[in-house]
Amino acid sequence: MTELKKALLQAHNTSPGPDGITYTILRHLHPNSLANILFLFNRVWKEHCFPSSWREAIVIPILKPGKVATDPLSYRPIALTSCFCKTFERMVNTRLVYVLEKEKCISSLQSGFRKGRSTLDNLVFRIPNQGCLC
Repeated sequence: MTELKKALLQAHNTSPGPDGITYTILRHLHPNSLANILFLFNRVWKEHCFPSSWREAIVIPILKPGKVATDPLSYRPIALTSCFCKTFERMVNTRLVYVLEKEKCISSLQSGFRKGRSTLDNLVFRIPNQGCLC
């Protein structure tokens, strides 16, 4: 239950997917309802079978800045997916990253998409080892 609550707290209040269920709704559910969601997530994990509704998305075209509105290539698609699915993905990702970090499966030179790391870390590491950048 702790993992589920943490995943919901970390989620941003983004627009809901086709089911219309928001993170705000999920955060305010009774503990019994959260237990049912956790049961669903565990079943999805064990059976390797996603609900078909999690594969659906609302795609909204967003006009790129400074682009012509009549050109279809001037838009980037934004897909609004189920908050249930995104919460499940966040929980799986947290576990996966934990194991990969613990087992040192990720190179120490990998800084992108890692918590507490940035590309500046690689520059700081590289400059003393490579000499002057000038």
